[in-house]
Amino acid sequence: MLNQPMLRCPNCGNQVPAKVVSVVDADQTPNEKVILLSGNLNAFQCPNCGSVVRVAAPLMYHDAKKELLLAFVPPELNLPKAEREKVIGDMMRDLTKIIPQGSFKSYMFQPREALTMQGMMDTIYEAEGISPQMMKEQRERMSLLEQLLGAPPESQASIIRQNDARIDQQLMQTISLLIQRMANEGQTEVARALAALQQLMLENSTFGSQVMADAQAQEAIVQEVTEALNAIGDRPTRADFLAKAVEYADDELRLQALVGLARPVFDYQFFEELTARIESATGDERLTLEGLREDLVELTQVLDAQSQAGVEGAMQTLQTLTRAASPEALDDLIRENLPAFDETFLSVLMEMLQQAEEAGNAALLNRLQAIYSRVMAALRQQMPPELLLVNEALTAPSEEEAAALINARAKDMGMALLGTIDAVRDAVAARGEPELVARLAKVRELAIAALK
Repeated sequence: MLNQPMLRCPNCGNQVPAKVVSVVDADQTPNEKVILLSGNLNAFQCPNCGSVVRVAAPLMYHDAKKELLLAFVPPELNLPKAEREKVIGDMMRDLTKIIPQGSFKSYMFQPREALTMQGMMDTIYEAEGISPQMMKEQRERMSLLEQLLGAPPESQASIIRQNDARIDQQLMQTISLLIQRMANEGQTEVARALAALQQLMLENSTFGSQVMADAQAQEAIVQEVTEALNAIGDRPTRADFLAKAVEYADDELRLQALVGLARPVFDYQFFEELTARIESATGDERLTLEGLREDLVELTQVLDAQSQAGVEGAMQTLQTLTRAASPEALDDLIRENLPAFDETFLSVLMEMLQQAEEAGNAALLNRLQAIYSRVMAALRQQMPPELLLVNEALTAPSEEEAAALINARAKDMGMALLGTIDAVRDAVAARGEPELVARLAKVRELAIAALK
């Protein structure tokens, strides 16, 4: 739940508009949970001087899955017991407005009071299975980041090498999350500094060297499998893909790349043909094919689970956007959820638009169209110039107009444009969209001509 006071910046005295959150529900407002655990809930940047203004405001946190209900009333408010209980009661009423009807349970009669905001965060982390030791390690990671960000640029590489053992996957994930958050909050300079620091870590640590080596090896495997599939021809059959799967039966990485690039092929009929071949095989060949079937079933299930999770997440994000009370609130939500607007989200949005149009639901259709136009505008602002050009060329009304767009901007981008086109083509091919692959091939031809 939100209220919107005006705050005075303690540094410059400027009035800062703030949206103060008083209730966070893990199911209904998951993004606010992330911001809470980052320590940035109810913290605002002064547009005048850049100082961060933090609001000491009462807060209630609810997680129905873990039957966890916490309340925090900042001690600096100096509220008497009766008034503190009234504040908690008001937050409880706000919570009941956003949770599903009939979901009230006995644990909700008496919220647990946290003495400090850090205490509330620690309790949430513990409920998530994050031990005090893990929290200590996370604080140490943040301490290292603060040290690096505060160090002169010429000293950062040396500090990284001195802390080589502390550069790991968890630290990289922490930095990636911080980059997304800073970008969403408009703190682009901080996001750029973190991105540069992350790259410096990759270049100057044992972990980074291994990551880059693994990435190059994986990229080479995907490229090799892509070329092998292209060599099959324009009209590959299930038998062709089965032969390729058998070829990769003992090669986990190549088999994984094959399934990722051609998931639609591995359908019920494919497994019927594979089972028929198993039944006619004997000895070692039968054992190999049976093992292959198990691996393929597992790989497709993992991909499908990831896809389903992506669709469910996209639906949840879309529902959040449709509840925006005003265009301004919608823009705020779009900025907060910018990393969620991937291909899955856009596919779900387009499907919902089509359903609303077919159902004749004009109100929902207008709302979804507004969401689509504002999301696309936000994405265009964030999109790398090469990817923006590829999208504009694909949607150009004619080949001549696409060529004009590319001729005007390709030389400024150089060979990076071809790399972007190839990456988009591989992603589209993996989704099984041959028409779009063909259009991308034409865009590539135009780009090559422009670069020459």
